[in-house]
Amino acid sequence: MDDDFMKRCLKDNIPAVECILRIIMEQPDLTVLSVHIEDTIPNLLGRGIRMDVHAIDSTGTEYDIEVQRSDKGAGARRARFNSSLLDLNSLKKGNTYDQLPESYVIFITENDIFKEGLARYHINRIIEELNRPFDDGEHIIYVNGDYHGQDDIGKLMNDFRSSKVDDIILEPLKETVNRYKNNPREVAAMCADLEKWSMEERAEGIAEGIEKGIEKGIEKGVKKGRVEGRAEGAELFAKLLKLLQADGRTDDIKLALEDKEARERLYKEYHLE
Repeated sequence: MDDDFMKRCLKDNIPAVECILRIIMEQPDLTVLSVHIEDTIPNLLGRGIRMDVHAIDSTGTEYDIEVQRSDKGAGARRARFNSSLLDLNSLKKGNTYDQLPESYVIFITENDIFKEGLARYHINRIIEELNRPFDDGEHIIYVNGDYHGQDDIGKLMNDFRSSKVDDIILEPLKETVNRYKNNPREVAAMCADLEKWSMEERAEGIAEGIEKGIEKGIEKGVKKGRVEGRAEGAELFAKLLKLLQADGRTDDIKLALEDKEARERLYKEYHLE
């Protein structure tokens, strides 16, 4: 139930993601075409999202898979927000609304947040007066990580909870976890990824902190981000961090945080002067 370890295990790992989705979706013939870890959808007018796992299957259906140990991180409004930005990024200019693909936001939670003992909870819109589905193609699924059944979803949740390779049941997951726990080269690669993700999360946290400070009318320098100046400069820095994060420029994020000259150069590159 560690989202960083899971992201590394599932990076470019179509068989493992396919195994997970086939069980959650109850579709044994589901075919995954692409998997992206830490896929970011920026939103320069507001908050963006960074998905743990973004997958697309052979029908074009999109999946945002999130692992959450904290119940608060899997709130209803977050599910709604993730789903809305997933849609925003899916419909290309010139496409009709009918071309918007089916989408699933899937939260795998450590606890049974609905406390009903079910393996899954499906959330879909309905027409209340008619008591029938409103088929807009948007779906949210909560998977109960505390479920201990003997069926396939129970086996999957067992594997998510297991800290020992020998306790894992599903072969695609067992092989992957064994590789990242016991192969020195893969362990080193995983540590490098964890450092990269930590830097990106630091940048995102600083940008959000700056924005909140501006909203409260704070016009002092933002020491945490090592930025000097008033609120106007802080707002500019927040925009720069968001743009660098969206472009995956981890090294430049570090430079922006630590080097004033490099920061000025990046301002010019992104025309933020």
